[in-house]
Amino acid sequence: MNRFLVTTSTIAAAALALMGAGRGMGGGGMGRAPSSDKIYRSRRVSVSKPSTPSHFASGQGRTSYPERDESGSRISKSVSKEPPAHHASVMQNKDLVRNIQTQQRGEMAPNHYYWHNDGGMRYSHYYDGHNHWYGFYHGPTFYWTRYYGDRWWWYGGGARWVFWWDGFWWWQGPAGVPYIYVDGNYYPYESEGVTVVHEEALAPPSAVPAPNPSAASKSPDGRRMVQISGAKGEAFLYDETVNPPEFVKFLGAGVSKVRYSGGTAAAPLQILVEYKDDTFAMFDADGNSQKSAVQAAESKEAAPAVPDSIPAQPTSAPGQ
Repeated sequence: MNRFLVTTSTIAAAALALMGAGRGMGGGGMGRAPSSDKIYRSRRVSVSKPSTPSHFASGQGRTSYPERDESGSRISKSVSKEPPAHHASVMQNKDLVRNIQTQQRGEMAPNHYYWHNDGGMRYSHYYDGHNHWYGFYHGPTFYWTRYYGDRWWWYGGGARWVFWWDGFWWWQGPAGVPYIYVDGNYYPYESEGVTVVHEEALAPPSAVPAPNPSAASKSPDGRRMVQISGAKGEAFLYDETVNPPEFVKFLGAGVSKVRYSGGTAAAPLQILVEYKDDTFAMFDADGNSQKSAVQAAESKEAAPAVPDSIPAQPTSAPGQ
């Protein structure tokens, strides 16, 4: 795997988490498929650290939403509950961004909606007397963003304002730690990126092959071996403390490489399995999939501040 970039601190933290893991040796003889299990697959997202905004958006997001578009047609779409990925389409349209920056200087009538169709991108500009808001529609939902301090901001509730940077939404968390929103979760930024974790069900193989120590990868302490078999690249963990080696757990398909670390009294054995789709998973000596040390962030922000302003209920809205 070309992008296996787990940091030393991440592996060390994961090793500490493994120290208390109990022995969960899977049963079953040779040729018998193991039961389904959970696996935590991780992937590395490389992205530059955002520059700290010079000014942060505050207050609340828009609390009233449009009911009709500029032609008077009723709008039934719901407001986006997650940071809108569609905003990437807005930011990739450089002409649109330049036009928006120019329009702000001329569209300053408070509590007025300005309607635009810029190269097929239809949106509304609303100025509340203090802040500039832009409404966009995409798919089944719509969202409003604030353009403030040369940044795009989206309000996620709980006083959490996220800003757009380098293709992602970011949240400035407690103590100034930046969190990046990826695949439905917030993750604290690490060196040169983040490690994203997904829980998934591990479908068992149809059968377990007989152990072949000469074709397997063995752990440094001699207790375990992982055998990658067949065209599907299925990985099987065996216990080498018995003869013949006994099957322990299925570690998934599409495996490209296996690595080991630890295996001493001070450092429990860890098995790092790399997959062909540029993901990886960490297992303990008994094949139990371990979560990465990087976890989704949970907001601990204070209650929302008093809104800067709340726009009046509009009679029309951005086009769909």
